[in-house]
Amino acid sequence: MAGRQTLGIVKPDAVQKRNLGNIIAHLERDGWVVRAGRLVRLSRAEAEAFYEVHRGRPFYAELVEFMTSGPCFPMALEKDDAVKAFRTAIGATDPAEAAAGTIRKLFAESKGRNAVHGSDSDENAAREIGFFFTEAERAHLWG
Repeated sequence: MAGRQTLGIVKPDAVQKRNLGNIIAHLERDGWVVRAGRLVRLSRAEAEAFYEVHRGRPFYAELVEFMTSGPCFPMALEKDDAVKAFRTAIGATDPAEAAAGTIRKLFAESKGRNAVHGSDSDENAAREIGFFFTEAERAHLWG
């Protein structure tokens, strides 16, 4: 059975353009529960660790640079079949290919500055939530 938790990150481009509230409101209208969130500025080491899975790919250095360029907003989110539902809600990585009404279609600038990150599996969602929120916070959030 698919999990009810996923991680979303409002990336620095969307925070800088003051779309954080718009994105959260969009998610809440779509039935999402925001269990936790915090404004953070990732260090280079944190961004490299978080995106370790992409190390060696052509976009890795640019992604790390982008994610350290300003504050971002990681969120622990809840909804049935959360990972799949969030991937649908955010749309294709390239906003030009994203479906109408998706977060990336509404708020992203480009494939590289695409407004949000979403976990791609239940296993990664658990790992990614753990990256930003302590075990004690997670226990308190989901009881």
